[in-house]
Amino acid sequence: MELETLVPPPTPPSRAQRVFFNERGLRAGWRLLIFSGMLVLIFQGVTLAGRFLQELGRRSGAPAPSTPPQTLALPIGQGIFELIGFLIVLFLSWIMSRIERRNVGAYGLPLNRSAFTRFITGYIFWGFLPLTVLLLVMRALHGFYFGSLALHGGEIIIWGLAWAFAFVMVGFQEEFVFRGYSLYTLADGIGYWPAAVIMALIFAYAHMGNGGENRIGILAVIAFALFASAILLRTGNLWLAVGAHAGWDWGESFFYGVNDSGFQAPGHLLNPAPAHAPVWLTGGTVGPEGSVLTLILFLLLAIAVLAIYRRRPTPAPSVITELPAAGYPTSL
Repeated sequence: MELETLVPPPTPPSRAQRVFFNERGLRAGWRLLIFSGMLVLIFQGVTLAGRFLQELGRRSGAPAPSTPPQTLALPIGQGIFELIGFLIVLFLSWIMSRIERRNVGAYGLPLNRSAFTRFITGYIFWGFLPLTVLLLVMRALHGFYFGSLALHGGEIIIWGLAWAFAFVMVGFQEEFVFRGYSLYTLADGIGYWPAAVIMALIFAYAHMGNGGENRIGILAVIAFALFASAILLRTGNLWLAVGAHAGWDWGESFFYGVNDSGFQAPGHLLNPAPAHAPVWLTGGTVGPEGSVLTLILFLLLAIAVLAIYRRRPTPAPSVITELPAAGYPTSL
């Protein structure tokens, strides 16, 4: 009779291992801390470099700009600034993807065949058209008037393309910063919707620096963040959300020429006429985003996304059971 081979029991993990690791590897909190630390260091470096260049300009006697430039330099400069910010976050996300041994597309922007189609769909049907419907409702309630044309001829194309570039970059930068790696990793630790709510609050806090915002406008920012999170939940990536973000901003600032956080962009297509109606309806100097109707609209859009996009893609097998609802892809 042969003796059975005795297999020694597995060695239990040490206390230090339990603090830093779980069955999926390095815990989500530590991964998010590494990512955030790198992000802060890089942006602090960029800020210091900017201040250094400003100081050099001051010492050389160059006059400091007192007002925002009313030329194409504004949308083009904003677009380049947003592009740099997006590329920085994308690069850091790629570093984390190497550490976590997954493709960087898992964090919301996979390069697949449906990417462009979903972006255009988001731009038109979930961004520009909802804004148009909102303004039509406000017009019916005498809270908004479209006004007259402010641009003519080739100016329309030039300014339209310049602002399109700027706001596409805004869409990529803001969506990937607040609903890319950060949301993916936070959801791994606490579940999708708790993470989405926390990132929505951080998203709103970042917009509180806009001087023209009011309380309803900030609530609308939170509602938009939840709307974008619902898109990510159902579609599995950020392409539709990026398009919706860009289409909404382009429609506001360029096409309809309304205030955005109290600022009316130069080179807008229409000159809206003032409406004598309650601020809760018009949004006042904030623009449509300060209207109660916008807050309601974003919540309705979130519900519509959850109702329309019912089928969810197959989640990554390495992700915990609470995360598959986010529908993150696993291939770039």
